[in-house]
Amino acid sequence: MPLFRELLPQNIATFLALGSAFLLTVLFTPLVRTLAVRMGLLSRPVEDRWGRRVVARLGGVAMYLGLIFSTLFWVEPAPSVLALLSGMTVVFFIGLVDDLTRLRPYTKLILQIAAGTLLAASGIRIELVGIAWLSIPLSILWFVAVMNAFNLLDNMDGLAAGVGAIGALFCAVHAGVAHEPSLMALALVLAGVCLGFLVFNFPPAKIYMGDSGSHVIGVCLAALALMGSWHHSTNLLSVLAVPVMVLAVPIFDMCFVTIQRLLHGRSPMQGGTDHVSHRLAILGLTERQTLFTLCALSASVGGLSLLSLWFRPLTSFTVSLVVLAVLLLVAGYLAHVHVYEIKRGAKEEHLRESMQPTTWIGTMLNHKRRILEVLIDFTLVCGAYVGAHLLRFEGSLVDSQQRLLAQSLPIIIVLQMSCLALSRMYRGVWRYASISDILTIFKGVSLGSVASVLAVLFVWRFEGFSRAVFIINWLVLFLGICASRVGERVFNEWLSRLVHGKPVLIVGAGDLGELTLRQIKQDVAPKQRVIGFVDDDRSKLGNRIHGVSILGTRSNLPHLISHYHIAKVI
Repeated sequence: MPLFRELLPQNIATFLALGSAFLLTVLFTPLVRTLAVRMGLLSRPVEDRWGRRVVARLGGVAMYLGLIFSTLFWVEPAPSVLALLSGMTVVFFIGLVDDLTRLRPYTKLILQIAAGTLLAASGIRIELVGIAWLSIPLSILWFVAVMNAFNLLDNMDGLAAGVGAIGALFCAVHAGVAHEPSLMALALVLAGVCLGFLVFNFPPAKIYMGDSGSHVIGVCLAALALMGSWHHSTNLLSVLAVPVMVLAVPIFDMCFVTIQRLLHGRSPMQGGTDHVSHRLAILGLTERQTLFTLCALSASVGGLSLLSLWFRPLTSFTVSLVVLAVLLLVAGYLAHVHVYEIKRGAKEEHLRESMQPTTWIGTMLNHKRRILEVLIDFTLVCGAYVGAHLLRFEGSLVDSQQRLLAQSLPIIIVLQMSCLALSRMYRGVWRYASISDILTIFKGVSLGSVASVLAVLFVWRFEGFSRAVFIINWLVLFLGICASRVGERVFNEWLSRLVHGKPVLIVGAGDLGELTLRQIKQDVAPKQRVIGFVDDDRSKLGNRIHGVSILGTRSNLPHLISHYHIAKVI
């Protein structure tokens, strides 16, 4: 441990690590930017990238220097730390070469695998008791996946640095809870570097980090998630649950983009403006609103990962299922945003292909929306049944109850999912969910619950089972599926509050006015924002329809148009 750090109290030294990393990065970044401009190392607008300004590159150099100097000064040079610095240096130079000369995708992937192998061989890896042979390949895949996840996340000003800082801060908190000051200092150094670079990368960015920076953030966070605090386990899910939640946003973005590109016949390795951040911006959010939204999502899921330290394993599993269901719902909503255009030369070929018979795989891809709904319901069925047991027994299940839960869950899944399908749940257009759709959900969930009770009665004669569990399960599942089906309306409401569309007044607060308001609010990319209603029935004044007030009568129109800068009267 460095001498100066030994002379300071532990808490002060730990947080000074964050401050010094921040200041060093703030100092190095303008110098690197000036050098990049003089050398002509600039990022220029291209068709498959989001940025539309000329911006200096190579910000990753400043991040690497700040991280190296701060780590050597503040962090005890343990073998694992030195191994991480070595691996980080390797991936930094891989990214730097790619920034300067553009490596071929497969070449870069091979080099990333080599770097991941170096880290795994040095001891930074997933530890699985009884199946140690599996830890090396899984660890290499983990390093490569997180590196590429942050590489893909670096698609909008401030996003990779902001999410990286949040992930590092949560890693520091986890290390603090585990009483590992050296690991906590290392995580705070990374957080300080990300925050220091964010000063210059915040929208509108003055410099980009490039692959050299995103690779460094990715490999450091991937390593921090595996170093020190994880217990040995034979259960891969329990080992990776917290790291995946801490890094949920980059992993979600990588999986979402990869699947969407494959579904649309595009290479996952090519660039594009089809990321989660780009879709939010297309829906009408500003770059800063998009940045804050994704950082808030990252902080929320990271907070759940922190709370899971005090949860029992079964409770953590249930929380993970709920998080997965929410992310699937978000993915389904964002998939509506049209970001892929058919080129003119390929339009006739596309139409010709669409008229030819398809294989069963092609049919499945054409019904990807239904597949997503089934996945969401599957997650909710599992989470509701496990959650019902936890609620009934106050979060503590004895071994016999856990055994019965594991034995009955497959039967519950099959029966409940079959009943949901038989009730025609997967033929509705959930963007226009109504009371009749809620009744369909009620019918499917109720039928599945009755079938589940009869199956348990037939197989186990209800010995060891609680009847209250099935009542709670019915209620939780019904509310969960209803919430998932009205989720699109909730997202649209949220967007309509954030997006600065043209201010609109609606004349007439009756049925037709309500229908018009609902139609405007259901737009996936809202271009209008209803300020209020105007109606000559004075008894309606001050009332609200779907949260929009009735502001006055037609005689007040001139004043309202002037006061609210109304662009359109309907």
